[in-house]
Amino acid sequence: MSHPSPLAAVQHQALSLRAAGDLTAARRVLTEAVESARPPYGKDHPDVLNTAHLLARLHREADDPLAARRVLEEAYTAGERRWHPNDPLMLALIYDLAGVSEELGNRHEARRNYSRIAAAGPTVLGADHPAVRTARQYLA
Repeated sequence: MSHPSPLAAVQHQALSLRAAGDLTAARRVLTEAVESARPPYGKDHPDVLNTAHLLARLHREADDPLAARRVLEEAYTAGERRWHPNDPLMLALIYDLAGVSEELGNRHEARRNYSRIAAAGPTVLGADHPAVRTARQYLA
């Protein structure tokens, strides 16, 4: 019988804090979890990458796209060592990097990342996946 990841509990705690209106505490809990990932949870472990992904979303909710970009870039760089660029989790990170790049006015970076989603997304995620549709609309 597999045991749930300790990071799943941290994610749940962060979402509970967010729901209670404490976005700052939610971000702090996730930041500490990502920064202190211990074996067997290296920086490229899917649970760590998912936790970082959630942290980036909360940074965006807190209107801090620079922090979101930093977390997404670090997570993607860590994930590149272990995961194929077309892995669904890697595509999710790229999709959010595209959105953050657009928010920050970096249209070149946004276009590059949305192009990756448009190219790989239909096969991996499905042609009707919201990320694929958004990427195609952006590139049109």
